Amino acid sequence: MNKYRLLLLGIAVALVSCGDNLKTAKKVSEEPIEQLIRKFKWNDFSVVLDDMKIGENPEYLLYQHKYKVLSMEKDSLHVYKQPWRVVNKEFFKKHENDLGMEIYSKHDGKVSRIAKPVGFGWAIGNEKHGEWVTQKDSTKTASGSHSSNRVWRSHSMSPFFWYWLGSRNRGPVYSNGFNAYQRNASEGRSYYGPNASSGTYAYGTRSSYERKNRSNFFTRKMQDMNRWNGSVRRKSRTSSSSSRFSNGSSTRSRSGGFGK
Repeated sequence: MNKYRLLLLGIAVALVSCGDNLKTAKKVSEEPIEQLIRKFKWNDFSVVLDDMKIGENPEYLLYQHKYKVLSMEKDSLHVYKQPWRVVNKEFFKKHENDLGMEIYSKHDGKVSRIAKPVGFGWAIGNEKHGEWVTQKDSTKTASGSHSSNRVWRSHSMSPFFWYWLGSRNRGPVYSNGFNAYQRNASEGRSYYGPNASSGTYAYGTRSSYERKNRSNFFTRKMQDMNRWNGSVRRKSRTSSSSSRFSNGSSTRSRSGGFGK
């Protein structure tokens, strides 16, 4: 009987060690965004999710973010591009729909961790940066707004104005859309604009704008769909084919660290 039990135990161990097991994600002790918060804590700033990807090595998946920091310094807006950083799987999943959006902001003493379009809540709707004006035109925009609503016009002297001109702007911001954002924010919900009949939104990963202008991201995502769906499996420990991942595990970037 003891020999039989030992035999069963040996078979079980062999199956576990040689079979395909679900990959686990690499854990990080602290989210990189918290490092940015400490670095820029003396300034008014926003953190924009600029890119994301899922890599892997033989041991685990690498959930990665790339950020841009918009920092207000002496009435000037500075943009700091950050390298790829490994984040925890839970944080990555939380922001899957937030490509191109702010995921953290601190302006005029107000802190927000709610995902929103760039500039909403601190530049848009702020009289220091612009004003609402009436534009009489009955045409309907892609976001579902009529331009007979008030439209936001940034002041040319606003530091945000120049970024707004050169950024991935989705078009005019109308007052009814901004009011919808404020309602969502008051309830602690992210704002992506109205849902079009095609299933796309005005902002974020599911927007037609991001799909058009971030073709590299969506191509990469399609190629890595098994990872995004959580169906990637680890190769057998005895398989030499797992070594093909060894050259793709680095998360460093030529753009450097968190410095200016």
